[in-house]
Amino acid sequence: MKKKNVVLIKLGGSIITNKDIPMSLRQDALDRLVHEIVRARQEQKDTLFVVGHGQGSFAHVPAVKYQTMQGFVNDESPMGMAIVQDSAAQLNRIVVRAFLQQGVPAVSLYPSNSLVTNARKPVAYFTDVFEQYLRLGMFPVTGGDVIADEKQGCTIWSTEEVLSFFAQQFVKKGWHITGIFHIVEVDGVYDLNKRLVSRITYKNWPKIKQAITCTKGFDVTGGMGLKVEESLALAKLGIPSNILSGLVKDNVYNALVGKQWKGTEIL
Repeated sequence: MKKKNVVLIKLGGSIITNKDIPMSLRQDALDRLVHEIVRARQEQKDTLFVVGHGQGSFAHVPAVKYQTMQGFVNDESPMGMAIVQDSAAQLNRIVVRAFLQQGVPAVSLYPSNSLVTNARKPVAYFTDVFEQYLRLGMFPVTGGDVIADEKQGCTIWSTEEVLSFFAQQFVKKGWHITGIFHIVEVDGVYDLNKRLVSRITYKNWPKIKQAITCTKGFDVTGGMGLKVEESLALAKLGIPSNILSGLVKDNVYNALVGKQWKGTEIL
């Protein structure tokens, strides 16, 4: 099979769940966004789509309780790691099911089963399954997850970190990553004057960074700032990133098919 273009899509946890209420799903928002992605996929025959989703009010809640980002900090940590993984898997299956119901051959791809870190840096990874899914024309659905860590027992990798890592691995293997789309609740990134920033580069990022405040609700993985930092790292590899609202009907669809859309480009 000839290697096709690959688009990575991150469904923000804040838009598909209610981050103020533990284990609370926004089903209508999820279904609408899935429909827009499916429409775009049907029209982009030469492009493979991969979706990663944030954990929102699912895995973030036990991750905070058990301090899973910091690793094995007490006797409850092993159970905490297992509970966080289970919460992440529950939301993953919900997202997979939403795509299955719209006729897409979606499959789960768990970072916890393909990555090992040391002090949060990857030291062992297995991307062959991911690559084979793409070769078969399947639709991988991944997301933020708890990762086994050689130094601290475990840690959390956000969806941004997961997608960024896999993008870098796939570039090395000759796949063409045409872009990453971060679907969130806001129109994009705003400056200190609360104006939408249409484009971010390394040059203007330090000033814009000052305007970013804490993410609303449960979030242990860095929020908007991390999205931009990971995106700038990918920009060095020639992979553009885009941050856009999923609340505006057809904004996601338009961005995916190259029509006019509203958001922030990171180049």
